[in-house]
Amino acid sequence: MHRERSIWLWLCVPPLVASVPGALVAWWSAGGVAAAICVVVSCLGGGALAAWEARRHARICEARLQRPELRINGTQGTGLYAGLLEEAFGIFERLEAENRRAREERTTLEARGQVRQREAQRLEAALGCVEQPVLIVDPRGQVCYRNAAAAPLVTGAPDGGAVELVPALVELLHETLTRNVATNRRAAEFEHEPAGGPRAWEATAVTIQDPQDRRVLGAVAVLRDIAEQKQANTRHAEFVSSVCHELKTPMAGIRAYAEMLRDGDFNEPAEQQEVYGFIEQQVDRLTRLVDNMLNLARIESGVIEVKREDCELNDILRKALDTIAPTASEKSIRLVPELSELYLPVHPDRDLLGQAIINLLSNAVKYTPAGGEVRLRSRMDEGRAVIEVRDTGMGIPAESLPRIFDRFYRVPRNNQAAAGTGLGLALVHYIVTELHGGAIAVDSALDEGTCFTLTLPLGHRNGQRRKPAARLCAV
Repeated sequence: MHRERSIWLWLCVPPLVASVPGALVAWWSAGGVAAAICVVVSCLGGGALAAWEARRHARICEARLQRPELRINGTQGTGLYAGLLEEAFGIFERLEAENRRAREERTTLEARGQVRQREAQRLEAALGCVEQPVLIVDPRGQVCYRNAAAAPLVTGAPDGGAVELVPALVELLHETLTRNVATNRRAAEFEHEPAGGPRAWEATAVTIQDPQDRRVLGAVAVLRDIAEQKQANTRHAEFVSSVCHELKTPMAGIRAYAEMLRDGDFNEPAEQQEVYGFIEQQVDRLTRLVDNMLNLARIESGVIEVKREDCELNDILRKALDTIAPTASEKSIRLVPELSELYLPVHPDRDLLGQAIINLLSNAVKYTPAGGEVRLRSRMDEGRAVIEVRDTGMGIPAESLPRIFDRFYRVPRNNQAAAGTGLGLALVHYIVTELHGGAIAVDSALDEGTCFTLTLPLGHRNGQRRKPAARLCAV
């Protein structure tokens, strides 16, 4: 409205002002008022017509500026505004082109951002599934990312705020970030004791560098729990030490008696036979030791082929009793078989399962004082075959029960009672649980005795017919 008033003002006032002298001249020359009025009206009419035409052209320009679809008409019909309108069209085209480019760039950036976000989420999810702790720090050593497995190594806000690392890891990352000239990789081992108990870690840290200017952007550390490895190394060292000791003792005895025989210290045939018997016992002891180590290694490595077949459980148990009977008789230990009268169908490897039973019986005889008793029992319980080896021996302390099936472990209290390497029960456990899908448990009381209970799947694979089991009397 103000713009239209301005047009009327600028186009009507000048003709009105200019008409005053003309009206005076007409009035003086014509000698009448009518001529003067005609001059004024003509000037005002021309100004009004010009103002109306300018107003129409302005509205056309305004419409073409506001509605892009009308711009196809160009500057046609815009009168004195044609130059301004053409200039405005040029500015609009440039602005629209820049706006289109900005929108395209924005769309491209948003698409790239979404792709990067999905990649980051996928990477974070993948790192979250990694069992090893993973930590990423910035150039100042501040934690930027940590996966769930790294929780025991950091302290601080669980909502992603500032966190602190264990000192050993802080030192490793600091060296990696500051001393990356010779190599950008550092490794270290350290121990940490979180709430869950002491842990041992092996950490490897590598700098993250910009691929263009090689600028250090941070570092990533990947850790591996080596607690079990350290324990295994310790057990292995203990085993080697124990085996060397076990080998040394009989070899020293054999050497001593061999030297005595060579020097002629035993002239009587009876004495010589006694020495030969001692040497034979020591050779047997060495043979058992080597056989146990080889058997465990071969079974675990899969060298020994497991040959399972349908058979009757009591047949295996009888053979084991026959094998151990001479040893029990030498110590005046009474073997008591309590084998089930039922037919107990099983599908084992006869030799391996028999060896496991022999090992249990041998241990029972070994740690039972002379005049004691060892019982071997078989029964059926809830669709499974159950074997029990019970003795009246020294028993096992409660603190040793959780480790009784560990390789190389020997009950300290029983070390003086009999020699051994701690492989027998580990071999039994592996044969029963891993090779036959069974279970083994132990119950013991000091100076009262021990009972090992084995459970095995019951049934034949080939549907072999049952046969009655023979009764066994005490040996």
